[in-house]
Amino acid sequence: MQKSADQIKDEIEMLLADAKIAADDNLSQAIDLTEKALFKSQKIKDKDSIHARALNQLASIQRRNQEFSTAKGLANRAIELSGKIKFKEGVAHGKYNLAKILLNENKPSEALPYLLNATDTFKALALHHLHAKCLCLLGRIYEQFTDFKGAVESYQKALDVIKQVDNRRVKSNVYLYLANVHLSINKLTKANHYIDKALSIKKDNDLKDGLAHAYYLKGKIHLKLKEAENALSSLDMARELFHFNNDKEGVAETKLEIAEVYMAIHEFEEAERYLHIALKICEQHKFSKPLYKCHHLLSKVYKISDQAKALEHLEKYVAEKEKYDDLYIKNMVDSFEMISQIEDHEKDVEIEQAKASIIERKNSEMDSFFYRVSHDLKGPIASLLGLSELAKKDIKDADALHYLGMYENQIKRLNMIVMELINITELNYRDVQLSKINFYEIIDNCITAYTYLPHFDKIKFRIDVGSDLKFNSEWYIVNTILQNLIENSIKYIDIEKNQQIVDISVKRDRNNIIIKLADNGLGIPAEHQERIFEMFFRASNNAEGTGLGLFILKRAVERLKGDVSLTSELGKGTTFIISLPLQ
Repeated sequence: MQKSADQIKDEIEMLLADAKIAADDNLSQAIDLTEKALFKSQKIKDKDSIHARALNQLASIQRRNQEFSTAKGLANRAIELSGKIKFKEGVAHGKYNLAKILLNENKPSEALPYLLNATDTFKALALHHLHAKCLCLLGRIYEQFTDFKGAVESYQKALDVIKQVDNRRVKSNVYLYLANVHLSINKLTKANHYIDKALSIKKDNDLKDGLAHAYYLKGKIHLKLKEAENALSSLDMARELFHFNNDKEGVAETKLEIAEVYMAIHEFEEAERYLHIALKICEQHKFSKPLYKCHHLLSKVYKISDQAKALEHLEKYVAEKEKYDDLYIKNMVDSFEMISQIEDHEKDVEIEQAKASIIERKNSEMDSFFYRVSHDLKGPIASLLGLSELAKKDIKDADALHYLGMYENQIKRLNMIVMELINITELNYRDVQLSKINFYEIIDNCITAYTYLPHFDKIKFRIDVGSDLKFNSEWYIVNTILQNLIENSIKYIDIEKNQQIVDISVKRDRNNIIIKLADNGLGIPAEHQERIFEMFFRASNNAEGTGLGLFILKRAVERLKGDVSLTSELGKGTTFIISLPLQ
């Protein structure tokens, strides 16, 4: 006897309910049960919300199983189907799933539009537990960019929303997030208070979702309070749960914390053992943050017993930390725009016209922050460079000099970044002062300024400046454009060629000044050309500089409402063309 659609739906509901329960203990079983539910739903001729819910549930479980690509495909299918059958909750749930996946992949700017849309829908549908979960994700974005005040406010809103329903799972997770943010700002009493609340709810109600992270945070708090035995107990519980949940990054982070506990009680052999296990996991799965932490802690462990190994791990730490910091600073820049989006989104429709001024204020705050921090760093950096010079006169040991040279190179690189960040902020907020531009004089001065660079004497500069040019503009901005163009062409010459040539021309067409710089240098690989103007982008790990020069160039051109383009061929050279409007 053939089953009716209602009977099939009842069976699907039972399978989905069983899968939810299984997900706490056995992700593989949960996946199997949900896939069976999806298979049964194929027997229903007209697709409805139950099929969309099954797709979203499977997407959520696959995300927890670290199968992000599979989870994305399922979430997108859920969104497409829910849209066709006008199932708003299904669309929102699919977008919420996508936001969580993208945050797991460290792509907050891509996650944010999905998250904001889901937040609005869940709020409108009065789905309070899902609305609260969205607010928690927004708090994580704030936290990721060190806006701890914004994070706390978002988590408190989530607590207020969840009070309207009795959902202990979500409530325990809100307490978990509050514990984490207060630990980040070293408010240990509050962090301990919230983590105890989270653990109490989870243990009393047998809630295993987030339990591993709760024990991990409890262990970190014990470590901060110098309670080594309690720290090891909590962290060992976290490690087992992360391992059970197939959370490799969680396992690596926990082993790092366990190593720190052993270091605190001077059991360095145990610390070394845990660090090498964590290092292997990080290298295998390319976890950047715990990876540089591993090398840093190993350099400390070996500092007394094996100077060569200590130096080896210190070098790796510096290299990995540099990559992470470049990404972090770029994300910090992006965060101001993202936080503006969140704040703008929460405004009423009546103040829509105020958005432009809010964004402008946020950008101003961002530049002000970089300018202030950069200037504050100039003095200490100069002192460090001076101390380095003094130390080199007294140190004779070759290894120590090597270490000191590595330290000095990083300080010099930091100094370059600081100076260029100052340059970036000045581009936007320097007062407009127009003057007659003498292109030949600026080009000549810029070339002369770089005579100290390697291989400068091998370059033949050919300058062609139109004699009838009449151009009034901001001298500082025009100088910045030409300076960065010329410096870039000198740094990336091809020393294998018999003659290195840099052609610079400045002409006028009907409405624009056209600056063209062509060199026969190394050239830029085709796959990197679209990203060459991005902040901190370097086409090669061997490339010199900070990755800010061409970013500054583009910002300067935009200040004058101009355009910049390039053509390049690897091994043959690069041509930049800049168009600046006469008016």
